[in-house]
Amino acid sequence: MFPSSASIGTGEGPMEGTASLLLVDDDPEIRSELREYLSAHGFAISEAHDARSALAACAQHRFSLIVLDLWLGKDNGFDLLREIRQTHSTPCIMVTAHGETTDKVVGLELGADDYIVKPVNLRELLARIRALLRRSGGSGPNAQKANAPKTEGSDGNSWHFDPVRRNLLSPEGELVPLTTAECDLLIELVAHEGRPQTREDLCRRVFNRQWQPYDRSLDSIVVKLRRKLEPNPDHPMVIKTIRGKGYLFTGFPSET
Repeated sequence: MFPSSASIGTGEGPMEGTASLLLVDDDPEIRSELREYLSAHGFAISEAHDARSALAACAQHRFSLIVLDLWLGKDNGFDLLREIRQTHSTPCIMVTAHGETTDKVVGLELGADDYIVKPVNLRELLARIRALLRRSGGSGPNAQKANAPKTEGSDGNSWHFDPVRRNLLSPEGELVPLTTAECDLLIELVAHEGRPQTREDLCRRVFNRQWQPYDRSLDSIVVKLRRKLEPNPDHPMVIKTIRGKGYLFTGFPSET
């Protein structure tokens, strides 16, 4: 049990209508780098340098998401997460310099929602934050659009995709079964509708690993999604291949 503390890095609460992130890291340079980058992308940032200040911040404010470093000087991020989970269900991304599977498993079992290894790629962290906020229904820049069920048309004869509940309904109202990987990939494609996504980015976001030229797992999932979404999977129009780059989601097909 950590003693309480009234200190918080920014001294300010989250801004109304903006996703509020709590950065917990004992390194001021890392906190500064993350704060500047995430603030520039529309998030309200608070900081905590140790377990006490993090618990105090959680007691004072309701955050949309916590980015928690595993090692906080003399404090342990696992213990802090266990303490937070007694009273809060705030989504949490754990950050650590260790890539051991044991650390990841322990963190997830204690209630972490995602896991990223240092040195942190800022674009990857941003993508993971946005994806986790979509799944959890949290607020944020364009959150209403991101969290609303994806609906094409309003005539009852269209596809409906809810990324929060991870449900896909056909125009006939039937539930389309999706594997975890298929749903994760569809969430990323829908979130970036109309914008080409590289295989490298998609593989990192969906599988949490670096894409390799011989890796066909992503392409295999795309093929399966096309069979479920495309009017003619042999001539895809919903998930298009961008030669030499990756894939482009053009929107759910219209039913006439």
